[in-house]
Amino acid sequence: MANRDRTQPQAQPRQRGAALVVALLVVAMVVILGTTLSSDFLLMFRRIENQLYSEQAYAYLLGAESLARAALLQDLQKDGDKHNDNLAEPWAQEQTFPTDYGWIAGHIEDAQSRFNINTLAGKATGTQPTGDYTVPQQHFIRLLLSLKLEQPLESDQAQALTEAIADWLDADDEVNGLGGAESQYYAQADPPGRPANRTLVSPSELMLVKGMTPEIYRALAPLISVWPAPADNAAVTTTLNINTASPDVLRCLGVAKDLQPLSDSELEVLVQYRDDHKYIDKAADIATLIPNKNIDVTQLRVNSDYFLLNAETEFQGHRYGLHSLLHRDIDKRLVRVEERTFGEW
Repeated sequence: MANRDRTQPQAQPRQRGAALVVALLVVAMVVILGTTLSSDFLLMFRRIENQLYSEQAYAYLLGAESLARAALLQDLQKDGDKHNDNLAEPWAQEQTFPTDYGWIAGHIEDAQSRFNINTLAGKATGTQPTGDYTVPQQHFIRLLLSLKLEQPLESDQAQALTEAIADWLDADDEVNGLGGAESQYYAQADPPGRPANRTLVSPSELMLVKGMTPEIYRALAPLISVWPAPADNAAVTTTLNINTASPDVLRCLGVAKDLQPLSDSELEVLVQYRDDHKYIDKAADIATLIPNKNIDVTQLRVNSDYFLLNAETEFQGHRYGLHSLLHRDIDKRLVRVEERTFGEW
C-alpha cells in the first residue's frame, strides 16, 4: 500500500502535460485552418474584383469602338463624292477622355497605310532575279530591301522570303520559285510543322515562315497588317493609301518589274508635297511629282476601307487594351468590326 501511495502523485503531472500538448495542437490546427480560409477568401475576392474590373473596362473599350465607327461614318458623310482619307482629318487624331475611375484613350490608324501581307499569295513565273512577280509581291520585295537592318537584305534574300510567304498563304503544295517552301520543307524543320495554306490572322504568324528572323520581323512589324478576304471569296484588298502611308512604306513604290525601292530624293518629293498640301489628290499625280520614273499606281489609292482602332483604358489603377479591325463599306454606308483582340494584337 505504501508503494502505491508514493507512485500516485507522479502520474498527475504527466497527464497535465499530455493535455497541454493536445490543446496546443488544436490551437495550431485552428490557426492554420483560419489562415487558409482567410487566404482563400482574399484570393476569391481578388478574382471576383478583377473580373468585375475587366468587364467594366471592356464596356468602356466597346464604347470607344462605337465612337470610332461613328467617326469613320461621319468622315464619309463629310467628304461626299470627293472621298480622300489623310492624316489631317479628325478621325486620325488621338482622343483621350476622363472617366469616374480613370481615363480612356483611342487612336484610329489607317490599316491601308500598311502593307497587307495577305496579298502576297500567287505564283511568280520565271526564276530569280527576273521572276514575274505580282504587283503586291514587287511592293513587298522593295519593302524588305529598304528595311533598316544591321545587315540589309540582298535582292535574292528579299525575293526568297517573299516566295516563302506566298507559299505559306496559297492553298496548293507547289513550291513557288527558288525560295519557296511547302509541306516537305516544314515537315523536316525543327520543330516540324505544316504551312498554313490560308490567309494570316495575325502578322506574328510570319515567324513560322522559312527565312523569317526576329530581327527582320521587328523591323517589318510596324509596316504591315493583315485582313481577310471578303465573304464573297473575292481577292484580298491590295491597295495602299499614299496619303496615310509612312515614308518607310512609301519606299515600296516603284516601276513595274523593277524591284528597286524609291531613292531618298524621290521619297522626299512625295513626303514634302503631302506635308505642304495635307494630301495627294489622286494616285495618278505621282507621275507629275516624279516625272523621271513611271511609278506603277495600279495598286494605289487616296482613300481607305480598313482601319485599326487602338484603344486603352485605365480603370481602378489597372490598364486594359483593345485592338479592332474595322471595315468601312462605302457603298452600304456602314462600319463593321472584322476582328477584335482584347489585350495585345
